[in-house]
Amino acid sequence: MNIQKLEAWYVKNHRKLSFRESNRPYDIWVSEVMLQQTQVETVLPFFERFMKKYPTVIELADAKEERLQKDVEGLGYYRRFRNMHLAAKMIKDEYDGKFPSTYEEVIKLPGIGKYTAGAIMSIAYQKPYSALDGNVIRVLSRYLGNDKDMRIERNKKELDQINQSYIEQANPNVYTQAMMELGALVCRPKNTKCEICPLNEHCFAYQNDLVDAYPVLSKLNDKKEFHYITLLIHNEHGLFLRKRDEELLKGMYEYPQFESESINTVMDMLEDRGVILDVFYKHDKTYKHVFTHQVWYMDVYEAKLVSGKLKEWVCVDAHQFKQLPMAIAHRKIKK
Repeated sequence: MNIQKLEAWYVKNHRKLSFRESNRPYDIWVSEVMLQQTQVETVLPFFERFMKKYPTVIELADAKEERLQKDVEGLGYYRRFRNMHLAAKMIKDEYDGKFPSTYEEVIKLPGIGKYTAGAIMSIAYQKPYSALDGNVIRVLSRYLGNDKDMRIERNKKELDQINQSYIEQANPNVYTQAMMELGALVCRPKNTKCEICPLNEHCFAYQNDLVDAYPVLSKLNDKKEFHYITLLIHNEHGLFLRKRDEELLKGMYEYPQFESESINTVMDMLEDRGVILDVFYKHDKTYKHVFTHQVWYMDVYEAKLVSGKLKEWVCVDAHQFKQLPMAIAHRKIKK
């Protein structure tokens, strides 16, 4: 690989993004966590607000959990931010608030895997550690003509070792960001721009007109579908919400909902638990929300609470409702 040509392309053509204005490990960490499974354009306003509110690890460690969840509402994949909060507390307690500087220390932090640790070490500390994400897998698979299934861990590990051999010959900070940027701007999943790629002269896929054949990715299992009756339950004080304790969306608030396709079944079940509702309106549309591994279909009913209340329900007024972190799947339901 012509690493010098790749790095020169990056210096000239990379996007001017706010999280690239600093090489502080804390800034790199926050940006990499936010960018997991999330588009750059979505992340930018969140990152800028987040860094103003939590400029150091100490402020992040001291944040109230619900306030932090509210601040990242809309980014999805909320477990990453619970882990970030835990890691910040660990850095405050064990490293006096100073971000650790060795790979072995960084990778032990909650929520940090090999990719994020490699990105932090190479970008912030200029150390040659591979950071293999989806963009880099795509670039290398095409460049090398690697036809192994990249959903299989051992195949990704082999590619990671190749990437490690390249970064050891490079400027780690520039190389890591150049590979990510090349995958985002040029070596894209579709509508590639091979003619302007700095690596096209020796790229196997480009030279053999096989760009669309790489990377090889076996078919994912179909997403599991769930059908819910979702209840907007009113009383004179406000609306009832439930704080989730399931791993998906843990700590976020939602409207009470039950896996069922029948409102009558749900009302009978609630009556058995001492809760009587007066259902007065059904929303015309069925709401749909797609997660990574599952899909929710929600039939939404408005109801008044006649008597009883489940212990996991909390009643909130309009002001509280705006302040609480809420699952986007439910935030988009129009009252």
